[in-house]
Amino acid sequence: MKLTGNSPVTVKHTYCRLCEPHCPLIAEVDVVENRVVRLKPDRSHPVSRGFACHKGLCAHELNADPDRLNTPMKRISSKTDTAVYDAISWETAISEIADRINTIRQEKPNSLAFYLGNPTAFNSTAVTSSREFVSTLNIQNLFNSGTQDCSNKYAASGGIFGTPYLHPIPDLLNTSYFLSLGSNPAISHGSFIHLPEPMVKLRKVIERGGKVVHVNPRNCESSTNKTGETLLIRPDTDAFFLAALVREIKERGLVDQDWIRLHGKSIEQLWHSVEPFRLPEVAVITGISEERIAQIACEFATAKRASVFMSTGVNMGRQGMIAYWLLNMLSLITGNLGRTGGNIYSPGFNQKLPRGVDRDVKTDIGSVRRVAGTLPGNRLVDFIESSTIQALVCMSGNPVLSIGGESRLTKALQKLDLLVVIDIYPSATGHFADYMLPATDWLEREDINYYSQGFQLEPYVQYTEAMLTPYADRKPEWWIFKKLIEEIQAPACVPDSDPLAKTKAALAASGIEFDDLASAPGSTLQLPLPEPEDLFTRGIVHSDRKVDCFPEVISRGLESCVEQFQTTSAEKSTDDTFLLISMRTKYMVNSWLHNLPSLKRPSSLTNALHMHPEDIEFKSLECASTVKVTSDHGSIRCPLQADESLIRGVVAMTHGWGNANNVFLATSAKYPGVNVNELLPTGPGSYDPLSNMAHMTGISVVVEAAG
Repeated sequence: MKLTGNSPVTVKHTYCRLCEPHCPLIAEVDVVENRVVRLKPDRSHPVSRGFACHKGLCAHELNADPDRLNTPMKRISSKTDTAVYDAISWETAISEIADRINTIRQEKPNSLAFYLGNPTAFNSTAVTSSREFVSTLNIQNLFNSGTQDCSNKYAASGGIFGTPYLHPIPDLLNTSYFLSLGSNPAISHGSFIHLPEPMVKLRKVIERGGKVVHVNPRNCESSTNKTGETLLIRPDTDAFFLAALVREIKERGLVDQDWIRLHGKSIEQLWHSVEPFRLPEVAVITGISEERIAQIACEFATAKRASVFMSTGVNMGRQGMIAYWLLNMLSLITGNLGRTGGNIYSPGFNQKLPRGVDRDVKTDIGSVRRVAGTLPGNRLVDFIESSTIQALVCMSGNPVLSIGGESRLTKALQKLDLLVVIDIYPSATGHFADYMLPATDWLEREDINYYSQGFQLEPYVQYTEAMLTPYADRKPEWWIFKKLIEEIQAPACVPDSDPLAKTKAALAASGIEFDDLASAPGSTLQLPLPEPEDLFTRGIVHSDRKVDCFPEVISRGLESCVEQFQTTSAEKSTDDTFLLISMRTKYMVNSWLHNLPSLKRPSSLTNALHMHPEDIEFKSLECASTVKVTSDHGSIRCPLQADESLIRGVVAMTHGWGNANNVFLATSAKYPGVNVNELLPTGPGSYDPLSNMAHMTGISVVVEAAG
């Protein structure tokens, strides 16, 4: 303990919960005033070694934001009018919400829905307690943000490996060739891989004589002369590129036949499926020359150890599921899947992955699919409009700014009999809520990095106590769900009084006692490094422990991929049409941090449309002017910004903006930006019906002066 002024300051170990690296931090806590004075990187941590970014280091600013939700709020205005709320007690809020849920369930069973947002993935107590709430109330209409960014991976892995939760990660510590598609780890720090110091790891690949290739429609921030070149590709064509690589490796006799016989099955169907994707046609569609595609195929297949990775830039395309299947096939056929330096499984303290069975279900709006237990987010609006859903509980999510078609969705939300939003801020979705319930932020709750397990190159487990007593009336999500379950008087479940009970049980099953973890230096225990064979012995859940090279879900999805390939090759682009992609920035995480003044830098006061300077000149537009961007689904107006990193014919915008109507958030309302998702398709045909993945990149738009 040390003194700052007259107040005692306690130094505590914790970790960030904004994105997947879970960067370990040191918190300097003023115990008298109950505030975090400063957050800084934990340089003593054995894995992160002091890596942390500026976004996590401003969490104490988020904690003290005067615009936070601090007490339960009940709407007293009409949903079609400006939102007006009254503060109420937790007792009143829980009682009234429980009464309304019970009434709705009695009048129309199965009309209650639940939506989980992205922050839930970094909150172990909220995950387990929300699952108890969903199972106790037997909620069948379950949605989450995964169908906007990653459900293609769940669907593909469920078929390939027998579980949606096995996602082999690139072994960047040992690889000699790294192929990265649609990813920008310098900004996002990776997804489905927990990667402290991503740029350092990329530099080291090259320093030890290896090669890194980024495949992207723009020269992203991760691509430098020290961290790898960029191979520019047209948006939404990555699946064709991967298929051509697999085909070319087969044609050149560079396949590791012994590895396939040992670990794969249904290989002949794979070879047949990639036959249509010939180099000349793929080169025209992707914009990558035949020679370059062939070169990448040979380099990958002959590298001592090669690894491959893809992220949201590919996931959000029309063929994200097929692309992820082909990515794993590329790793398998070259003998790199389940080998050091290739793509590996890092179980951490996971003992066994659950088997996943996706299935088609009949609903009032037709047949839809449950992928990893959830329905397509792009059909949420259809469920509400059809009155299938009459009540919605939304936790840590902001579908108004994350799902395509804001205008249609907001009208649907106004139709609900009940909308309950559990969040740290009064969000754009909360603007339409009947009740807004204030949750704690991550400085105010204890946690264990349970959902890092399976994605760490250097596995460890870390516990953090709450740094602060929750401010005002903020409550952790587990407490909210426990009280709701008790008030609803659902007999099927009695919530555990310890919100970490299930995680502690998982630790104990792996031989780790919680007390040993909590008392360890920094409350951190390093775990054994992954063994290559873990992928086959502890990862794959097919009874034969083999990779299915042509699972049923892929056979069903391949037809649309081939059809898109053939249609795209026949399409003729016009001078008026551009392809819109999403891009991330250093000062934003989805819709989370829009109200923090310290992140409003001159370069990030709004989300401009990025366009190549030659395209700006060709269209006779002017930089910094306002342009109108129109798709088949909507129209927005926004500033125009020149960006030489893009290939011509492609424009880019950052998502998560659009707080012009949010009267509760001062900074966000001052710098609202626009909701680019207004340009996205919604409803039937707007997503892959086999993976539920929304089509959110490569959207055709027209750009013109606003006039």
